[in-house]
Amino acid sequence: MGFKDMKVRGIFAGGFICACLIDLSVPAFLGILYELANTELQFFVQLNKLREAAVQPLLDEKTFAASCGASILLLLQSFVELETNAAKNAYRLWHLIRHPDENWTMPVLHDVENQQELNRKYCNAFCDVLAINGFALCVKVTSSLWKQVSHKVKEMMSDGKGTASSRGTLSAEGFQHLMEEPIRRMTQYTKLFANLAQQNKQRSRPFRWEQEVVRKWNDLLTAVALNKEAAERTRAFWDTCSPKIADLLKTPGRRIVRDSKSYPVSLLNAGRFTSHWFILFNDVFVHSQYSGLNGYSLSLVWVDPVVDLEGEGSAFALTFPEETPLTLVCSNAHDKADWVKHLNDAIYHSHSDTWSSQCDQSKTTISDVRRTPPLVRYASYTFTKFPSLKGAVYTGSWLCGKMHGRGELVWPDGEKYVGYFRQNFRHGQGKHTVRKSDGETIYEGSWKDGKRNGLGSIRWCILIS
Repeated sequence: MGFKDMKVRGIFAGGFICACLIDLSVPAFLGILYELANTELQFFVQLNKLREAAVQPLLDEKTFAASCGASILLLLQSFVELETNAAKNAYRLWHLIRHPDENWTMPVLHDVENQQELNRKYCNAFCDVLAINGFALCVKVTSSLWKQVSHKVKEMMSDGKGTASSRGTLSAEGFQHLMEEPIRRMTQYTKLFANLAQQNKQRSRPFRWEQEVVRKWNDLLTAVALNKEAAERTRAFWDTCSPKIADLLKTPGRRIVRDSKSYPVSLLNAGRFTSHWFILFNDVFVHSQYSGLNGYSLSLVWVDPVVDLEGEGSAFALTFPEETPLTLVCSNAHDKADWVKHLNDAIYHSHSDTWSSQCDQSKTTISDVRRTPPLVRYASYTFTKFPSLKGAVYTGSWLCGKMHGRGELVWPDGEKYVGYFRQNFRHGQGKHTVRKSDGETIYEGSWKDGKRNGLGSIRWCILIS
């Protein structure tokens, strides 16, 4: 029997005597548990070394947060949380192996939701930093610090890829590679948990439960892979676009979906000497032209794929509040269907509040499943063009770019309407408050097409000084 077949149960030392307690014959299940505990301990040691060598010095740097931004700071803080969690997991796993009779649970297996939430938070922060090329910014801003810690960090690279630049300091690629260690660890989790599941009888309750754990980790890995792919594609987009546009639009959570340069689409009846560039992000649709840049929140964008234009069967229209609908034309029906699909998918996921859905779509790539966003939506919007509504903030129900349903409209001077709308007009029951210097007027009752109509009451409140 070789040394690899033996499993260390405990080590004892005292004075001139030391001993090592080993298991010569280990069941397959326990062998996998040994491997899980051992690799988790190695994972903790790796994170601990990286934290002491690089992460903690960056967190201790007084000007670091102001120079590099909140997204990088969140990544480093999430890293520290993962390190603490890995230490707890390793301790509990080894304690369970050495004391199998004690009723201890394994958080890495029995508390999957919390374990995955920590990894989601970290992966989300990692991809946000990657999308804005934050690793390069981090190395550039703290170049003097990297010169001090590079010799420590070089030793931690498993393959040496991208560790140091020609000047001998740690490169952005090397720093990124090191910070990917938690993502690589998730791949090991899925393999080890799958091996654990195979040790139980198929269709048994433990087998089904462990298979469900494996499925959850595989789903998370898939989402992270898509998230990372989209972040890399977004980083490449920011590197190629003009600095002016990047400065205006670049944010950590924003991901590029497609643009009209890579996937041609043009404005209907555009002039020969005009320039139009359409960019679809996960949260905003951008129309760039010589005269300026217009951005439209996807929560208030409606896509009409059926545009009856003579000779323009590959056209579709986009509707926004306060704006004339944009009619865009593709070269063929296939390209039109592709644009409509990506627009609808991005709009659909812009309304999602769950991390997993955002990772699956808005911060990643568009899936093959066609999704249709709701026609009626709830959102907030500040009016900028309508004279009677300029500066007013509307929060409520929308239909095809117009206030429709119940909502609240508040003007900068304190005027407020709470009630129902129809096609941008106050319609139905509502309460309208107009404030003046000497008091306020309150009308509460029925409205029709933006005017008081029917049963209602009006009150005058006068302030007495």
